[in-house]
Amino acid sequence: MTAQPLTPPNASSTPQLILCADGGGSKVCVVIRSEDGLEVRGTAGPCNVQSVGYALAAQSILLATYRALSLLPRSYLPNELSIPSLSPIPSPSTPKSASTPTSHQHMHLPTTHHLALSSNPASPIPSRPTTPSPGRSPTLPRLNVPIFRYAWLGLAGISCEADEKAFGSVAAGALGLGEDRVKVTNDVNLLAAPALDFPEVDHVVAAVAGTGTVGRTIRVASPSGSASVPDSEGKRRGLPLEDVAVSRGWGYLLCDEGSAFWMGRLAIRSLLTMADRYASTSIYTTPTPPFLPLHHDLLDYFGTSDPLDLITITSLTGPGSEGLDAGEATSRRNALIAGAARVVFRWAFPDDVGGGGLPTPPGSAESETTTTTKEEKASHEEALRLAKLSVRPMIELTTSLLGDGSVVKPSRTALALGGGLMMSQGYRTLLLEGLKKDGINFEKVVVVRDAAGEGARGLARVEFGGD
Repeated sequence: MTAQPLTPPNASSTPQLILCADGGGSKVCVVIRSEDGLEVRGTAGPCNVQSVGYALAAQSILLATYRALSLLPRSYLPNELSIPSLSPIPSPSTPKSASTPTSHQHMHLPTTHHLALSSNPASPIPSRPTTPSPGRSPTLPRLNVPIFRYAWLGLAGISCEADEKAFGSVAAGALGLGEDRVKVTNDVNLLAAPALDFPEVDHVVAAVAGTGTVGRTIRVASPSGSASVPDSEGKRRGLPLEDVAVSRGWGYLLCDEGSAFWMGRLAIRSLLTMADRYASTSIYTTPTPPFLPLHHDLLDYFGTSDPLDLITITSLTGPGSEGLDAGEATSRRNALIAGAARVVFRWAFPDDVGGGGLPTPPGSAESETTTTTKEEKASHEEALRLAKLSVRPMIELTTSLLGDGSVVKPSRTALALGGGLMMSQGYRTLLLEGLKKDGINFEKVVVVRDAAGEGARGLARVEFGGD
């Protein structure tokens, strides 16, 4: 039977809905928002289209969407909608030091606000990966009726316009929508949504420091501008946000300086440098410096007492890699290294509450005494040195997104910060102070803690009007 073109339900029958998805390497979060402000969420597994392939990414989005839809009152859904039986959401299996609390707010800093981006138009070839072998769970059916007025999918692994179009076709089919009602961008683009409220802003520089690093510059157009496109009814649709520049995001082998992975790598090097010093005492007359509490906390995190074990632990053949393919082993190893950043932040920024959104590693603040020992002070100084060493490339990344300053002017630009490391007030302060020292002061600075929620609220403002 030939598929019929699908159109969203009439607004008079059920409340209009929009969908926003934030998909990354570990999970996807889908937020569904109604025209009267009701918001529900669903989550599912990995959704980096380059890592898991188009088919599995689409299935993850569908599962998260069905989970969110199941939380809506029935009056918000058409009677014809069929929601399949869903498996329960599994308990997270992240390491004790790797879980990050979720906040559904964006934080305004003294210099204020934030925005998002789209994908790099440089490559005409979609960087579509091969799809992993199937068989993990039954295939979910596509939505049998169109229920969304518009969908914005911000996904890791989308790197060019060809990617947007190729996966957009797959996603539109899964969601039962016409392709003109689905916008696919890189997940970084979601950071730009709040800028829709800032008439004084022309551009958004979005800088992300999580497990990896990436930056984009987005132009904020008027709702009727070139960033929106006419749909089948001739109406301008879509978000008035247009990518104009990109910086890095090339992966841990080629960049990621300033990320949690990079910080963890610096911490491991600090430990191994100490081990080298202990093995080289014969060429020194000065005393060998002691291992600091910072070093002991790092060793505790990695589960060893010997720094040289880290060479094996951080290899792809280390403990726990048995039975994993190369991609899974790499992801596990990188997450382990990135988790060490939390230990460094614990010592570098003791005034951060809970690490600025990061979990507190070994030696929690509750166990601290009011007296700071010489070794504790030295630990703070070493951790702060590592943080300053790590943040410098983030300053350079952010600066590069301004170009030569003739088009993207800081005085008319918002800086949007995302990713786990940017939840640390101490690390953000190092970044902003470094930019200020280089003569760069943004009109607004915003920290985005809930990218999917901000994207949904921004999309709702465009589609429904009002707040």
